[in-house]
Amino acid sequence: MVTFSVSVRQPQGHGVPQSLRFSVPEAGVLLAGSRNREVAQLTCRTLIQGLAEAGFGFLVGCAPGVDRSFRKALSQSPYTDRTLVGCAFGSRLRSLSTYGLDTCLVVPEGLSPKAALRRRTLWLVKRACLVILFPEDPTTGQWGRGSRLAYRAALDQLKPVFVVCSEKPKDSENYRVAYSCLYGVQGYWVVPHPISEGGTCDDEF
Repeated sequence: MVTFSVSVRQPQGHGVPQSLRFSVPEAGVLLAGSRNREVAQLTCRTLIQGLAEAGFGFLVGCAPGVDRSFRKALSQSPYTDRTLVGCAFGSRLRSLSTYGLDTCLVVPEGLSPKAALRRRTLWLVKRACLVILFPEDPTTGQWGRGSRLAYRAALDQLKPVFVVCSEKPKDSENYRVAYSCLYGVQGYWVVPHPISEGGTCDDEF
Protein backbone atom coordinates (compact mmCIF):
# COMPACT_ATOMS: atom_id res chain seq x y z
CA MET A 1 0.00 0.00 0.00
CA VAL A 2 1.07 3.58 -0.68
CA THR A 3 -0.16 6.30 1.66
CA PHE A 4 -0.58 9.88 0.49
CA SER A 5 -0.40 12.61 3.12
CA VAL A 6 -1.78 15.74 1.51
CA SER A 7 -1.44 19.18 3.02
CA VAL A 8 -4.74 20.68 2.01
CA ARG A 9 -4.49 24.35 1.13
CA GLN A 10 -6.37 26.93 -0.85
CA PRO A 11 -4.99 28.46 -4.08
CA GLN A 12 -2.44 31.24 -3.49
CA GLY A 13 -1.86 29.90 0.01
CA HIS A 14 -5.04 31.29 1.61
CA GLY A 15 -6.75 29.45 4.44
CA VAL A 16 -5.49 27.20 7.21
CA PRO A 17 -3.76 24.01 5.97
CA GLN A 18 -5.39 20.72 6.91
CA SER A 19 -4.31 17.14 6.39
CA LEU A 20 -5.81 14.44 4.23
CA ARG A 21 -4.38 10.89 4.43
CA PHE A 22 -5.46 7.96 2.30
CA SER A 23 -3.93 4.78 0.93
CA VAL A 24 -4.08 2.93 -2.36
CA PRO A 25 -2.59 -0.43 -3.37
CA GLU A 26 0.61 -0.50 -5.42
CA ALA A 27 -1.12 -1.15 -8.73
CA GLY A 28 -1.56 0.70 -12.01
CA VAL A 29 -2.20 4.43 -12.15
CA LEU A 30 -4.43 5.49 -15.04
CA LEU A 31 -3.07 8.53 -16.92
CA ALA A 32 -5.90 10.08 -18.92
CA GLY A 33 -7.52 13.23 -20.24
CA SER A 34 -8.71 15.21 -23.23
CA ARG A 35 -7.95 13.89 -26.70
CA ASN A 36 -7.42 17.52 -27.81
CA ARG A 37 -4.87 18.43 -25.13
CA GLU A 38 -1.13 17.91 -25.11
CA VAL A 39 0.73 17.61 -21.81
CA ALA A 40 4.31 18.93 -21.70
CA GLN A 41 6.84 16.11 -21.70
CA LEU A 42 8.52 17.55 -18.62
CA THR A 43 5.21 17.33 -16.74
CA CYS A 44 4.66 13.76 -17.96
CA ARG A 45 8.17 12.70 -16.95
CA THR A 46 7.88 14.35 -13.54
CA LEU A 47 4.66 12.53 -12.73
CA ILE A 48 5.88 9.22 -14.12
CA GLN A 49 9.13 9.37 -12.14
CA GLY A 50 7.42 10.23 -8.86
CA LEU A 51 4.75 7.56 -9.25
CA ALA A 52 7.25 4.92 -10.33
CA GLU A 53 9.49 5.60 -7.34
CA ALA A 54 6.42 5.08 -5.12
CA GLY A 55 6.02 1.62 -6.65
CA PHE A 56 3.21 2.17 -9.16
CA GLY A 57 2.77 0.86 -12.68
CA PHE A 58 0.94 2.66 -15.47
CA LEU A 59 -2.22 2.30 -17.53
CA VAL A 60 -2.89 4.56 -20.50
CA GLY A 61 -5.37 4.64 -23.36
CA CYS A 62 -4.97 4.53 -27.12
CA ALA A 63 -6.32 8.01 -27.98
CA PRO A 64 -4.45 11.11 -29.19
CA GLY A 65 -3.95 14.11 -26.93
CA VAL A 66 -3.21 13.38 -23.27
CA ASP A 67 -2.95 9.63 -23.89
CA ARG A 68 -0.36 10.16 -26.60
CA SER A 69 1.64 12.59 -24.44
CA PHE A 70 2.00 9.98 -21.71
CA ARG A 71 2.64 7.12 -24.15
CA LYS A 72 5.55 9.09 -25.59
CA ALA A 73 7.01 9.85 -22.16
CA LEU A 74 6.56 6.26 -20.98
CA SER A 75 8.17 4.88 -24.15
CA GLN A 76 11.30 6.92 -23.36
CA SER A 77 11.32 6.03 -19.65
CA PRO A 78 12.85 3.09 -17.73
CA TYR A 79 9.31 1.92 -16.94
CA THR A 80 8.15 0.41 -20.22
CA ASP A 81 7.82 -2.97 -18.50
CA ARG A 82 5.39 -1.44 -15.99
CA THR A 83 3.08 0.03 -18.65
CA LEU A 84 -0.01 -1.31 -20.39
CA VAL A 85 -1.81 0.51 -23.21
CA GLY A 86 -5.49 -0.38 -23.37
CA CYS A 87 -6.85 -0.22 -26.93
CA ALA A 88 -10.42 0.15 -28.16
CA PHE A 89 -9.71 -0.98 -31.74
CA GLY A 90 -7.53 -3.65 -33.29
CA SER A 91 -6.12 -1.14 -35.78
CA ARG A 92 -4.62 0.85 -32.92
CA LEU A 93 -2.66 -2.16 -31.70
CA ARG A 94 -0.69 -2.03 -34.93
CA SER A 95 -0.29 1.73 -35.07
CA LEU A 96 0.97 1.92 -31.48
CA SER A 97 3.51 -0.89 -31.81
CA THR A 98 6.32 1.61 -32.44
CA TYR A 99 6.12 2.87 -28.84
CA GLY A 100 7.63 -0.33 -27.48
CA LEU A 101 4.89 -0.61 -24.84
CA ASP A 102 2.69 -3.61 -24.12
CA THR A 103 -0.68 -3.09 -25.80
CA CYS A 104 -3.90 -5.03 -25.41
CA LEU A 105 -7.31 -4.95 -27.09
CA VAL A 106 -9.59 -4.58 -24.08
CA VAL A 107 -13.05 -4.59 -25.70
CA PRO A 108 -14.90 -7.13 -27.87
CA GLU A 109 -14.71 -6.83 -31.63
CA GLY A 110 -17.74 -5.48 -33.47
CA LEU A 111 -18.81 -2.68 -31.12
CA SER A 112 -19.58 0.77 -32.46
CA PRO A 113 -16.70 3.26 -32.03
CA LYS A 114 -18.61 5.11 -29.30
CA ALA A 115 -19.33 1.92 -27.37
CA ALA A 116 -15.78 0.64 -27.81
CA LEU A 117 -14.24 3.84 -26.42
CA ARG A 118 -16.61 3.78 -23.45
CA ARG A 119 -15.81 0.13 -22.68
CA ARG A 120 -12.08 0.81 -22.94
CA THR A 121 -12.29 3.70 -20.48
CA LEU A 122 -14.29 1.65 -17.98
CA TRP A 123 -11.87 -1.27 -18.38
CA LEU A 124 -8.91 0.95 -17.55
CA VAL A 125 -10.58 2.64 -14.58
CA LYS A 126 -11.61 -0.71 -13.10
CA ARG A 127 -8.01 -1.93 -13.11
CA ALA A 128 -6.45 1.29 -11.81
CA CYS A 129 -5.90 2.13 -8.15
CA LEU A 130 -6.13 5.87 -8.83
CA VAL A 131 -6.53 8.22 -11.80
CA ILE A 132 -4.45 11.21 -12.92
CA LEU A 133 -6.72 13.29 -15.15
CA PHE A 134 -6.13 16.24 -17.49
CA PRO A 135 -9.77 16.73 -18.56
CA GLU A 136 -10.04 20.18 -20.15
CA ASP A 137 -10.21 20.71 -23.90
CA PRO A 138 -7.82 23.64 -24.53
CA THR A 139 -10.08 25.19 -27.17
CA THR A 140 -13.31 25.17 -25.15
CA GLY A 141 -12.16 24.86 -21.54
CA GLN A 142 -14.77 22.11 -21.11
CA TRP A 143 -14.23 18.55 -19.94
CA GLY A 144 -14.34 15.98 -22.70
CA ARG A 145 -16.87 13.15 -22.66
CA GLY A 146 -14.23 10.51 -21.97
CA SER A 147 -12.74 12.52 -19.11
CA ARG A 148 -16.15 12.93 -17.50
CA LEU A 149 -16.71 9.19 -17.79
CA ALA A 150 -13.33 8.35 -16.24
CA TYR A 151 -13.92 10.81 -13.39
CA ARG A 152 -17.40 9.51 -12.57
CA ALA A 153 -16.39 5.86 -12.87
CA ALA A 154 -13.38 6.28 -10.57
CA LEU A 155 -15.41 7.99 -7.87
CA ASP A 156 -18.24 5.46 -8.22
CA GLN A 157 -15.61 2.77 -7.56
CA LEU A 158 -14.25 4.76 -4.57
CA LYS A 159 -10.90 5.48 -6.22
CA PRO A 160 -9.04 8.79 -5.74
CA VAL A 161 -8.59 11.12 -8.71
CA PHE A 162 -5.95 13.84 -9.09
CA VAL A 163 -7.42 16.39 -11.52
CA VAL A 164 -5.26 18.97 -13.28
CA CYS A 165 -7.75 21.67 -14.24
CA SER A 166 -8.33 25.42 -14.03
CA GLU A 167 -11.40 25.31 -11.77
CA LYS A 168 -12.03 23.36 -8.61
CA PRO A 169 -14.25 20.29 -9.16
CA LYS A 170 -17.63 20.50 -7.49
CA ASP A 171 -17.82 19.65 -3.81
CA SER A 172 -19.86 16.68 -2.68
CA GLU A 173 -20.77 14.99 0.57
CA ASN A 174 -19.44 11.77 -0.98
CA TYR A 175 -15.81 12.89 -1.34
CA ARG A 176 -13.32 15.59 -0.40
CA VAL A 177 -11.87 18.03 -2.91
CA ALA A 178 -8.46 19.44 -2.00
CA TYR A 179 -6.24 21.86 -3.92
CA SER A 180 -2.77 20.36 -3.74
CA CYS A 181 0.44 19.47 -5.57
CA LEU A 182 1.54 16.05 -6.81
CA TYR A 183 5.23 15.77 -7.62
CA GLY A 184 5.33 19.46 -8.51
CA VAL A 185 2.14 19.42 -10.59
CA GLN A 186 -0.70 21.56 -9.24
CA GLY A 187 -4.24 20.25 -9.24
CA TYR A 188 -7.04 18.93 -7.06
CA TRP A 189 -7.28 15.67 -5.20
CA VAL A 190 -10.82 14.30 -5.28
CA VAL A 191 -10.89 11.57 -2.64
CA PRO A 192 -13.83 9.42 -1.51
CA HIS A 193 -13.89 9.28 2.28
CA PRO A 194 -11.34 6.73 3.58
CA ILE A 195 -12.79 3.90 5.65
CA SER A 196 -10.26 4.68 8.39
CA GLU A 197 -7.73 7.47 8.90
CA GLY A 198 -5.00 6.94 6.34
CA GLY A 199 -6.72 3.83 5.00
CA THR A 200 -8.24 2.99 1.66
CA CYS A 201 -11.50 4.36 0.34
CA ASP A 202 -12.79 0.90 -0.61
CA ASP A 203 -12.85 -2.08 1.76
CA GLU A 204 -12.07 -4.33 -1.24
CA PHE A 205 -8.42 -3.68 -0.40
